[in-house]
Amino acid sequence: MPWNEPGNNNGNKDPWGNRNRQDGPPDLTELLSKVGGIFGGKKGGGSGSSSGSAGGFLTTGLIVIAIIWGFVGFYTVNEAESGVVLRFGKYHETVGPGLGWRMWGVEQIYKVNTNELLQERVEGRMLTRDINIVDVEIGLQYRIIDPEDYLFNLSDPKQALTQASESALRQVLGDNDVDAILTTEKDRIRTALQAELVNILDSYQAGIKIETVTLERALPPRQVNDAFEEVNRAEQDAKKVVQDAQAYRNKTIPLAEAEAEKMRQQADAYKIEAIARARGEVARFEQLLPQYIAAPEVTRQRLYLETVEEVMSRSTKVMVDVEGGNNMMYIPLDKIMKRDQEENK
Repeated sequence: MPWNEPGNNNGNKDPWGNRNRQDGPPDLTELLSKVGGIFGGKKGGGSGSSSGSAGGFLTTGLIVIAIIWGFVGFYTVNEAESGVVLRFGKYHETVGPGLGWRMWGVEQIYKVNTNELLQERVEGRMLTRDINIVDVEIGLQYRIIDPEDYLFNLSDPKQALTQASESALRQVLGDNDVDAILTTEKDRIRTALQAELVNILDSYQAGIKIETVTLERALPPRQVNDAFEEVNRAEQDAKKVVQDAQAYRNKTIPLAEAEAEKMRQQADAYKIEAIARARGEVARFEQLLPQYIAAPEVTRQRLYLETVEEVMSRSTKVMVDVEGGNNMMYIPLDKIMKRDQEENK
């Protein structure tokens, strides 16, 4: 039967005492005292009273400890973090940002920043394919994408990342010659290095995502640095000569092509003109042929006179040989024509 049900001899009294339920909740001190009395029991005489008080204090202490235990179990995960919860040392779950509660002493939580862009530098001395030694330094930028793998698959994630980077360096640089590493193939080597490092970390299940890999430094050992610098200068000079030659080629070829096109156009025009002139001569001779057949001598004399007239029209000086004499007459046609022009003005 419920405690406060009608017909119950206890009326509206709650189990903690004679306070009426309508009077409001009991005082906390009184409540703790009542709980101690119930659990501690009562016995007659002074000794019973003493035992009841001890039991009450014990119960009160347990309740306070329980309250503190429950309070310290609250935790907060920041916006950029993920929380990994362990129960009895074994992975239980991954929680997101916000306020949560764990059983203190039973569960543990590790917070991992999954939004921060982390950086690491790795350097070493590596052997190339052509048996040369190169000192290299690379820069890494990475994020943690799987907190569980990051925390529990590797005993030391940063050390594992360093070792994986060194392994990738040995693999990639060992497949390339020293000249390619120091001069012309740096971008290709950086791309290959990033791909190799990603493969290694995926095989480890490290929970890490590589964002960028930069080849910060690639130099020969100090003892042979001067020789390599000389090689680099020679290669730079060779590149400059090639670039100058390419610039001269780019400048000269268009001019030569334009000149060639001009000559082709002139040749085509001359061809058209010569063909047209030849056809005109053929047509003229075809017209003269019937006349020549009818009167050869007259036609021959006519053609001679027309030819002389055409030739003499382009000359300003005429030399006349006097028959029967040793003198030659000179007729300055240009002066005569100039004088006639002046008189006509």
